[in-house]
Amino acid sequence: MNLLIVDDEIVTTKVLEERIDREYLNLDEIYTAYNVDMAKEILKTVKIEIILCDVEMPKANGLELLEWVREYQEETEFLFLTSHEKFEYAFGAMKYGAANYLLKPIDIDEINRALFKSVEKIRRKRQVSEIEEYWSQGKKKIIRDFWRSTIRNGLSGKKEETQQEITRMGLDFQIDEQYILVLLHLRKEAVFSRETSKDLSWFILNNILGELLTSDFMVENIVSWEDGGEVYVAVVSDLEKRVLEKGISELKVILERYYENPIYVGYISDKCEIFKLWEVRNKILDYDRSHVYDNGEIYVFSELDRKEDKLERLLDQKVILQCFERGERVKLLEYLQKTMTAVRRKNQSLNNMEYLQMELLRVSGIFLNQYGMDLDFLFSDVVYSTTQKKALLSEFDMIRWNTYVVNKVFDSVADRNKGAGITDVMIDYIRNHYEENITRNTLAELVHFSPEYVGKMFKKEMGVNITDYINTLRINKAKNMIASTHYKIVDIALMVGFENMSYFSSVFKKYEGISPAEYKRLHGA
Repeated sequence: MNLLIVDDEIVTTKVLEERIDREYLNLDEIYTAYNVDMAKEILKTVKIEIILCDVEMPKANGLELLEWVREYQEETEFLFLTSHEKFEYAFGAMKYGAANYLLKPIDIDEINRALFKSVEKIRRKRQVSEIEEYWSQGKKKIIRDFWRSTIRNGLSGKKEETQQEITRMGLDFQIDEQYILVLLHLRKEAVFSRETSKDLSWFILNNILGELLTSDFMVENIVSWEDGGEVYVAVVSDLEKRVLEKGISELKVILERYYENPIYVGYISDKCEIFKLWEVRNKILDYDRSHVYDNGEIYVFSELDRKEDKLERLLDQKVILQCFERGERVKLLEYLQKTMTAVRRKNQSLNNMEYLQMELLRVSGIFLNQYGMDLDFLFSDVVYSTTQKKALLSEFDMIRWNTYVVNKVFDSVADRNKGAGITDVMIDYIRNHYEENITRNTLAELVHFSPEYVGKMFKKEMGVNITDYINTLRINKAKNMIASTHYKIVDIALMVGFENMSYFSSVFKKYEGISPAEYKRLHGA
């Protein structure tokens, strides 16, 4: 605890500094100032709990300092010293909450007693503050436990028994109070990144939710859990719906700053009594589990279209078979994606996504049957099993599944007929993108096989590895341009896909036996 003595009489200040009982008052430091300006400078840089100040000083008096202190440091104890017991001084001291008003000449014992009273007052305030903080934290824990029981376990779901639980926990909730439940279905891999600990991730998220979705930063109103690997967080909001919707809009913007696509979907309930929150939570979860959402939107639950549109036919069998028979891989994938988007726009039901899967497999089976084949090769594939399970989680995963199935069907028929299969796809891509940076990994991602498999398949069917094939194509393109155009050789090298002139020259000489410059002299335009 620190004391500041302010008096324009230097001798008085020194006497006070020496004779004030530091040990009795348990003071850490005693600071001195000889005018109000000096005092303000000290107060701006040091925490001062008690000020012992003369009233009458040149330029500015003690009352002006007291007024300034009350404006910036409300809790500081202030004691006055004065040689004149003027009414206006006493009145000013009382008005701004001075702790005492002491007359000179100095009675050091009286000053020590007055300072001790101020020290004790400060200590009592601190104790009360600590007790209040302890109680506040304890109460928050009780409230957190209550909401966890209500949202996770549901208590009994009955009004009377919920009231008994509120009373048992000593909470001041009214059973008829109404709240809005905000339930978010989160992407686990986005919220819990490798770079940030799980506890810190929850701390950040809870603080964001508490600030935006409750009236008084009530993080104790937030309940989170995992269910079958899926992460959910519920906020019991006491805000009015209009204010809450504004908070939801801000939430989506802020979450995107901290996480990458953190929300599959979110739901906002209508207002309801405490004992009904469990029922509302269950309805939302049932709906969430039977529908596919992954757009990060937060919906008003009561406004969602609950009517299940019966979609008897999702896919056009004729279109799919034509694409398979004509080898129109890209066209088929585009058709499947458009159909899926249209289905989801009409109805997000999980049943429709499952039906779409079955339809694609059924038509694929019809196509394969023409070649005396079936889908056994697909069902025994470990990668397929993993992809198929994830397909119903999001639109992106469903696209991956469609792509995998379509590619496997195309490639299996191509392999059976000893056709080029995936090699044709890679060759088409190379010829259309030879000027770009193409690697084995690029082609592997294109056809959805491992880089090692792609490399072996290409070498087996073409007799050369991928790099030699690309370089041969680029050199042939370069030769044509050297012979028929006036471009500089360095420009031609870049145009056909080589990153620098040195590498281009070495590859050109390897395949043609001469340098690009010599070739230009012999065949240049």
